[in-house]
Amino acid sequence: MSDTLGARVSDADLVAGCRAGDPEAWNALVERFSRYVSAIATQAFRLSEHDAEDVFQNVFLRVYERLGSLRSDDAIRPWVAQLTRNCCLDVIRASGRVVPVEEVEEQVDDDAIAKLDE
Repeated sequence: MSDTLGARVSDADLVAGCRAGDPEAWNALVERFSRYVSAIATQAFRLSEHDAEDVFQNVFLRVYERLGSLRSDDAIRPWVAQLTRNCCLDVIRASGRVVPVEEVEEQVDDDAIAKLDE
């Protein structure tokens, strides 16, 4: 599948080619959806460039691993979008876990302990 052919092939045909093990179909699929995935990560979720790159890699890893579970070859675009949103949310959740506790909260805890000592 050449680059010019990849532009004329339907999403469903690309998926079928990927399932058949055609590396050119895989390259065309990644090329077709790369800007889509990046736009969701950077524009919709406003992730940093580094986080967006991680999302990009994770999305296409999941697509590669789970392509067999796709019910309809025509459903690749919404499926990639959902995988991208899920990966973005994973990054956001992970970053939320490393936020240090603010001093205000520590002060509240100190006040609560002081009231117990009274």
